[in-house]
Formats: sequence, C-alpha cells, structure tokens
Amino acid sequence: MADLGQQLRDYLARHQAPGPPAAGPQQQQQQQKEEAAAAAGGAGGWPGWGWPWAAETEPCLPGLSRWQRLAAAGLCALLAALCFGLAALYAPLLLLRARKFALLWSLGSLCALAAAALLRGPALLRRPGRGPALYAAALCGTLYAALGLRSAPLTALGAAAQLGAAAAALLDALPGGAAGLRRLAGIGGAALRRRVLPL
Repeated sequence: MADLGQQLRDYLARHQAPGPPAAGPQQQQQQQKEEAAAAAGGAGGWPGWGWPWAAETEPCLPGLSRWQRLAAAGLCALLAALCFGLAALYAPLLLLRARKFALLWSLGSLCALAAAALLRGPALLRRPGRGPALYAAALCGTLYAALGLRSAPLTALGAAAQLGAAAAALLDALPGGAAGLRRLAGIGGAALRRRVLPL
C-alpha cells in the first residue's frame, strides 16, 4: 500500500503543470483580502467595499443572502416612509382622526423596526434595558387598540405610551442616560447664553 502511495506522488510530480511563480507574503495577503472582499460583497461586489457587519451571522434568516436582506430592508424603509408621510397628512385632523393617525404612525414604526432588524438582526431589538421592551409593548398595544378594539381613546392612550416609551428608549441609548442628557442640556444652554445673551 505504501508503494502505491509513493507511485501516485511520483506520477503527480512528473505530470504537474508548471504553476505561476510563488507569490511573496504581501501578495498572498493582498490576494486573501481581495477574495474575502469578493466573498463579503457577493456577486457583483465592489472592490474595497463590504458591509460593516458582514462578519455577523443571521440566525433567524439564514436562507437570505446579504443582498436579499438589503432589498427587503429597503422595501420596509419605503413602506415606513409611506406610512409616516400619510400619518403626517392626518396630523392636522388629529382630533378627528386620531385612530387613523396612530395606526399609520404605528405601522410606520413597525416597518422601520423591521428594516433595522433585517439589516442588523433581531439582536438590535434585544438590547438590555427597559426602553426597547416598553416601546414594543406600547406599539403592540396601540395596534391592538386601533385594529382590534377600534377604540379611539385607547388608541390615543397607546400612542401617548408609545411616545413616552420612545423617549425612554432614546434616553437609555444616550451615553450616561438622564445624567448625560442633563449635562448636554447644560452645555447647550451655556453656549446659547453666551451667543444670544452676552452678559
């Protein structure tokens, strides 16, 4: 058996086509980078361009390619813009059509969250803290009140809770939380007093 392996190696050594000259370590590293960029960009990818989060795996949607996720996120973002635009048209009639406004605003928020989840994965929505969970609960409550119960007062209450939860989520996202917001407000107020009210 060892003789057969030796014969095979001899045969391959004799009949192997001469390859290109061996590349240096820098050329090999450059070639590996180009191959990785082509793999990250997929078919039709541009050299030197790749997703900043290309190394992240998507456990929820493993069957979708990066470009399919990007196209679906773009579609969700367009639907969110449409819903937000239609909600803005109902803003002057807020007292008369509060349920339609809250419904359109909530659907726009849902589409925007779906676009972000498609791009970055659902881990974006599972951040530690109460903000995202409160916002999701308020969003679902608003949609349930508008679609399921068809109650304008409960829809308005859900929309108010949604705005409060969005403010809490933004406050959680700021570095330093409430103390950081107070510090930023103090810096902005001091800059405003110096420019507007020179004393």
